[in-house]
Amino acid sequence: MSKVNSKKILGVFITLLFFISGTKAQDAVFSQFYNSTLYLNPSLAGIEEDFIFTSNFREQWGSLIPYYTSQVSVIMPIYDSKHSKPLGHKGGVGLSLYNDMAGLNENFKTIGATGNFAYNLPLDPKHVNVIYFGVQGGFIQKRIDTSTLEWGSQYNPYLGASDATIIPTDNLDFRNKAYLDIGSGVFWWHNPVPSENQKVLSINSGLSVAHMNNPNESMIIDDLHRLPLLYKYHGGIVFKMGVHLTGSVNVLVAYQNSTSQQNFGSYLTYRFFASGSELFAENFVRLGAWYRVKDAAIMLTEFETKKFKVGFSYDWNTSTLRYNNLGINTYEVYFGIKFSQYGPPKSRY
Repeated sequence: MSKVNSKKILGVFITLLFFISGTKAQDAVFSQFYNSTLYLNPSLAGIEEDFIFTSNFREQWGSLIPYYTSQVSVIMPIYDSKHSKPLGHKGGVGLSLYNDMAGLNENFKTIGATGNFAYNLPLDPKHVNVIYFGVQGGFIQKRIDTSTLEWGSQYNPYLGASDATIIPTDNLDFRNKAYLDIGSGVFWWHNPVPSENQKVLSINSGLSVAHMNNPNESMIIDDLHRLPLLYKYHGGIVFKMGVHLTGSVNVLVAYQNSTSQQNFGSYLTYRFFASGSELFAENFVRLGAWYRVKDAAIMLTEFETKKFKVGFSYDWNTSTLRYNNLGINTYEVYFGIKFSQYGPPKSRY
C-alpha cells in the first residue's frame, strides 16, 4: 500500500477506536487545565470575582488524524449585593459550549452545552479558607458521517488500496446520539492575607466527578455502552520566590474505568508594572511545564492583565506514537476577558 493510503486506513482505525471502544478517548483533554475551569471542576465557577468570557482551542495529532477541540464559557459571580465585593462573594453560574471534531474528513463530531452552579462556603470571616461546591448538567450530541469512511471489505488487493466502487459489507448501523450528562465537584482554597515574610501564598485541592448518571453513549443501534464515571483530583501550592516572582507545584490525576492519567506541573510567574496605562498597570508573565506520564511533555506561556489573559501551550508526544513520522504533536490557545469592574490579576497557580 502507498504511504497515503496507509495513512487513511490508520486514521479510520483510530477514529473508530475513539467512539466504539477506547475508554481513554471518551473525554476531551485540555493541557491548559486551569484555563478550562468549568471542564476541570464545576465548583471553579465560584472562584471568579468578575464576569468573564473564555475560549479554548486545541488541535491534536494534526498530521496523523485531525482532532480538534474548542470550548467557550461564561461565568457570572453571585454577590450578596453590589457593595459587598469581595467578601460577599456567594458563588457563581456558568455556561459552556464545546465542540469536538475527529477524523480525516471530520467524520466524528461531538457538541455539547453545560450549565454550572457553584456555592461558596467561607470557613472564616476573612475568607482565608473557602470551600466551593459545584454541580453541572448538560446535553451532549454525537454525530458520525460514514459516507467518506473506508472499510476493510473495500480493500482491493490488485490496486493495493481501498476501492470506493466496492460496496462495504462491514458497515455498522450508526445513529446520532444525544444524552444528558451530570457532574459535580468540590474545591478547597487556602488563601491567607498577604504579609511581608509570607512564603506560602495559597494552597488548593479539588475533586470532581463527571458522568454521574452513566449515560448510554453508544452510536450503534440496539447497543448499550454506559459512559463510566470520570474522577479528577487536582491540587497545588503557590509560594513566594521574590518580590515579583512566584512559583508553584501542581498535580492532576484522572481516573476512569480502571484507567488513570497522572499529570505533574510547575509554574513561574513574574509580576511587573507599566506606567501610563491603566489597562497594563499591573501584569503577569507566566511560564509553565507539565508532564503527562507516558503521554506528553507540555510547555505553556501566558500573559495576563487585570482585564484579559492569553495563553499558548504545546505538547510533545512521549508515547510510542512519537516514532510515527507523520507528526503527532499538539498545540492549544486560550483567551479570556473580563467585562465588569475588575481588580489586579492574581497568581492562582
